[in-house]
Amino acid sequence: MSDYREKIVLTYRHLLEMHEELQTRIINVGMTGEYSEVNTVFKPGDTYQFDLEQFRGTEDLNLNKLLNFFDELENLMNSLANINGITEEELEDEDL
Repeated sequence: MSDYREKIVLTYRHLLEMHEELQTRIINVGMTGEYSEVNTVFKPGDTYQFDLEQFRGTEDLNLNKLLNFFDELENLMNSLANINGITEEELEDEDL
């Protein structure tokens, strides 16, 4: 693998980490802001799989900005993966 391709794959890995962290932050902002009343029904230890679609259509400008950024990040990641043909094997390769 060329140095250039290695840097592209490493950058994509970093974007994946950012993607996951941003998703968590969006949920946290939503659940402590506009959806705080929903948050009160959860007890410590409860688990729930959130879908970011649940947070769309809100009046919360901050939440909307974060969701827009999330969408832009996903578009960027999809473009990089498509342009460069990044494979799952490359993303899982621990030698990079």
